[in-house]
Amino acid sequence: MLFKYLRPERVDVIERLEIRFTQPGALNDPFEMRPRLESLISEAEAFARLSTTPIDFEPILRQAYGMLSAEHRSWLSFEDAAGVFKSFLDTERGRSAICVGLSVSLRSMRDMAPPFCESIYEALNRHVGILSLTEVPDDVVMWAHYADSHHGFLIGFDQKHPFFNRRRSENDEFYFLRRVLYADLPPTPSVFGLDGNALFATKAATWAYEREWRMLAPSQDATRCIEMAGDTVYLYSVPPDAIASIVLGARASAALEASVREVLRTNSGLSHVGVSRPCWTSRISAFRCQ
Repeated sequence: MLFKYLRPERVDVIERLEIRFTQPGALNDPFEMRPRLESLISEAEAFARLSTTPIDFEPILRQAYGMLSAEHRSWLSFEDAAGVFKSFLDTERGRSAICVGLSVSLRSMRDMAPPFCESIYEALNRHVGILSLTEVPDDVVMWAHYADSHHGFLIGFDQKHPFFNRRRSENDEFYFLRRVLYADLPPTPSVFGLDGNALFATKAATWAYEREWRMLAPSQDATRCIEMAGDTVYLYSVPPDAIASIVLGARASAALEASVREVLRTNSGLSHVGVSRPCWTSRISAFRCQ
């Protein structure tokens, strides 16, 4: 199973069978899913592409030629002007000019990388939601952070349920579970090195204790949206048989337990779901569920 830690007020998840897919900007880590590029294109890539695909200067030349006055155009045809330019490119001075121009363009590519990355991040915030689950049901730190200091509860999901395996094509980034990788990656040299797993499923090594799995979904596919504290919350329907178990926090109230059991009693689709509480085995260890 995979698990979701929830605060006590989120009993609505099993009441309505809807769960939030969170936008990147609302995640705990403010640096997550922010692409980091050294440049839009690296110097090595630029020169490699130049050697295999020479620059087509004709459109630029035609535009420049069209800006000349009729009198100047009468002195030199476009074909003659293009011939002079191409001859110049074959000289050492011409090749040097191309390199200088390319270097200027590469500097511009580096300067454009930060705003380009920010535009990608803003687009992800508008269009992508993330369901974060974990392998670990007994981490005391996660119970403290994500389940209101053990006052909340934990939902166990059957990760083999079809709900978690709806990938539509091999290149689809949505609707399938993937394990999060934990690594402190350097910036990507250029846009040609951007990788879906690196962007969507890699976090800083300091978060490794969470042992997260996640599934992405388009925001437009949400069952419904609600506005909460200035934020848009995207909720998605969950099949009742995708839920396998519920664990109440060590400090969960009797009222929360009664609410959970009432939901399970009144929804026949959840009749298979068991409820348990943690049992502390020692002061320093995590707990096991009974």
